[in-house]
Amino acid sequence: MIVRLAMGAGLLTLAGCGAASAPADVRQRPEPAGPNVLLICIDTLRADHLGAYGYHRATSPNLDRLARGGVVFENHISSTSWTLPAHAALFSSLPDSVHGCTDTDRVLADGITTLAERFWAAGYETAGFFAGPYLHPAFGLGQGFEHYENCTSYARVLDGAPAEQWAMDLDVMHQSHRDVTNPSVFEAFTRWIDEPNRGTFFMFVHLWDVHYDFIPPAPYDTMFDPEYTGSMTGDNFFFDRSINPDMAPRDLEHLVALYDGEIAWTDEYLGRIIARLETLGVLDDTIIAVTSDHGTAFFEHGLKGHRNSLFDELIHVPLVIRYPEAIEAGTRVATQTRSIDIGPTLLDLAGLATPDDVHGHSLVKLVWRNQLDFDNQAVSELFSVGQRVRTLRTPQWKFYDVMNRELRLWTDLVADPGERALRPVAFGQGTALEARYNQAVAALVPVEVTAGAVADPLPEAVRRQLKSLGYVGDD
Repeated sequence: MIVRLAMGAGLLTLAGCGAASAPADVRQRPEPAGPNVLLICIDTLRADHLGAYGYHRATSPNLDRLARGGVVFENHISSTSWTLPAHAALFSSLPDSVHGCTDTDRVLADGITTLAERFWAAGYETAGFFAGPYLHPAFGLGQGFEHYENCTSYARVLDGAPAEQWAMDLDVMHQSHRDVTNPSVFEAFTRWIDEPNRGTFFMFVHLWDVHYDFIPPAPYDTMFDPEYTGSMTGDNFFFDRSINPDMAPRDLEHLVALYDGEIAWTDEYLGRIIARLETLGVLDDTIIAVTSDHGTAFFEHGLKGHRNSLFDELIHVPLVIRYPEAIEAGTRVATQTRSIDIGPTLLDLAGLATPDDVHGHSLVKLVWRNQLDFDNQAVSELFSVGQRVRTLRTPQWKFYDVMNRELRLWTDLVADPGERALRPVAFGQGTALEARYNQAVAALVPVEVTAGAVADPLPEAVRRQLKSLGYVGDD
């Protein structure tokens, strides 16, 4: 563990985009010799709704252009299906059971070294800009950032509050679903990067607006379904009971079009970020990685939204990396990769040592020589809102352990890519799949006893209310 930069929630200023800045460490740090690094996570972005992944709508021209100039990882798998543990895995390069930040009453432990800390220790200036409640530093995700800025429009509400209040306050939930943050994130990004004498940087940018509610501004609200005359608006997506598996197919089509509009709206701001780097003359000297934490469901398996299963519509997310110095334009990698591999890959591309205290691996050899020198099976987990589910995925098959129902299933992804024909696995029957799964689980040892420190419990009245809305499961 390296020295922690002060990232407590109370350090956030309480104006518009609240910014947390840490004082410089008195120790001498090296002068970085590598390139800048920009990691962009677009919340709730399905890979199969992007042009670079074969989608039929022009939702992502800027991301597609970035992809043509770098590498597309076609089968990239997230560690989970919701924001908090997905970002903890992204920052720590550890599976969810190992980093321990798996639910709203847990934080990323101080004993875990984050990607930002590794770049900071290498002399990089570190900055992060977040636009959703679960990225708040109260959850420990600001570790290592000298500047970590809250770009939500409701920054005044809970910046000084503990993590469980920030996460569970109903007003925050409703506001976050309706929040429009792309402009504020871009403004904060521009303000920081335009400062004179800016040094070599590691920057994290979180773009939230693809997340429900699906209420893109004009012209994106009608871009992909201009002929629609019904009443579906995409507002109040999570709570609206009329958005259900039995809804009119035409209304569901429009809902998906609104989601695509949110992608296009966010892609516009991705383009602005890239253009700003080009204007400053640092585009080709910057490693740019674009990914997502999870996708969203439109009743493919009877469910809507996310944080409710580990089907591929939720865990198959994009990963695009551009760095002309080291990555040939137009490269595509079909081999399965994982969100925990992103950190080691960025460190490797930047010429820094890849850590040996993580579960992720660098993908550089895979990009350069199509050489896979590690076991790339993907563990995804969901331990929240009453769910206890883990999957083990390879390109050929997927194993499901639904622990809260004592149910184990599997499917052949080659014959059943839509995961429609799940077959039961009897416990303790000694099948090869079960043996491989048990071996993978045995490797999920928490980093330390304190990993995922537990916050104070929610007041019982609040817990009951949130449970009725589906945010909190049984103890």
